[in-house]
Amino acid sequence: MTDHRLSESPSAQGTEQAAASADGTKKGKKGKQAEASTGNGWFHNPFAKPKTTSSVDRGSVSSAQMWAGPRRGILFRRMLGTLAVLLLLFLFVKMNGKASKADVQAEVDARVKSSASNFPRGAAVLWSAPLVKVFATYDPDHTDDRNQALEPYAINGIDAQMGWNGEGEQSVIDMVMSDDVQVTGKNRGIVRSTVQVQDGSWRCIAVPVFAVQRGGSTAFGLTAAPVYVPCAGLTTPPKENTQSGSNDSDLAHTLQSELLPPFMAAWAQSDAVNLKRYLLPGTTSFGLGGAYTGDQEGGRPTISTVYVPEAAKGQSGNRRTVTFTTTLLSTDGKASQTSMYQVVVVKKDGQWYFASDPTPAVGTVGGDQLPDVQPSKGTGGMYSQSPAPYPSATRSTDVQQPGSTASATP
Repeated sequence: MTDHRLSESPSAQGTEQAAASADGTKKGKKGKQAEASTGNGWFHNPFAKPKTTSSVDRGSVSSAQMWAGPRRGILFRRMLGTLAVLLLLFLFVKMNGKASKADVQAEVDARVKSSASNFPRGAAVLWSAPLVKVFATYDPDHTDDRNQALEPYAINGIDAQMGWNGEGEQSVIDMVMSDDVQVTGKNRGIVRSTVQVQDGSWRCIAVPVFAVQRGGSTAFGLTAAPVYVPCAGLTTPPKENTQSGSNDSDLAHTLQSELLPPFMAAWAQSDAVNLKRYLLPGTTSFGLGGAYTGDQEGGRPTISTVYVPEAAKGQSGNRRTVTFTTTLLSTDGKASQTSMYQVVVVKKDGQWYFASDPTPAVGTVGGDQLPDVQPSKGTGGMYSQSPAPYPSATRSTDVQQPGSTASATP
């Protein structure tokens, strides 16, 4: 008897198996997702919620709902941890922020520097100049005049005569005010001056001042009476041999015979027309104003020695520093002055030009040892050097006073 049931074809069976396999795969993925959300047997997520057919958007869940239940403890522990980290960071900064001695000194220096930048130095020097001259001048026959002149300065308990006992004589014949004012604090500074008195010696004076600035006006007062202070000592600088390289003899000969004599003649006499011929374009020089001349034709001075170092390897030879010795004469032709100078020369378009004023030949003279401060010399008390321009043996009564036509006794 024939079986009328339809036999399934291999293709149909394969299709059914594929569908079953796909369905199993989908079920497997869902199972893994569910397992991931709830745990895989050895780990259980206590915060996992079973998925529903209609998932809820997290953006619509409030903070209270999100951190409800067991999550509240996690939130609390996180907040405590963050607070502890911030507290440790604060303590670390506080401990390391303790000012050291160097920090305090740096702060003090910064404030003094700030005060120094605002201190009216120029006005302080101008204000102190007449006071210095009156202070360093005294004469028993003019005690009242000196007292009257010092009265505006002698305030807040300062002695009316500022320490003078009323005896002896001293007069200022020359003085120099330093523009290097030492700022010691807010609105306070020390102005320094050097005065030359009638016997030719020099004295140095310090003036402690207080400055007040209001509405564009500046006023000064003394914090104490002026005092005599040591002047700068004398020292021997170390010798620096600038003539360490070989001399460029050809260029040195050209400068000595052709360029330096006419240039120095024009420079000494301030001959603007001829100076322009020898100066590098763009360089300005006023010369010596006709105070000196030379002993040769046209006022050309004698140039005795010239040294021009060879250009260093790898450097251009179009710019050199020349050291030379020359002898200048006074306009009356009697006195002569032999000096050593340095000057910069530049080669442009095949021609050598002078690019600076002649200046002292720094580094070619001096001692062989390190600087050694020497004691001051002179005839008086507070001085930095031998009296000048008068000999130390000259009597004060023989010294020529300003405006006098009498000559000093040799």
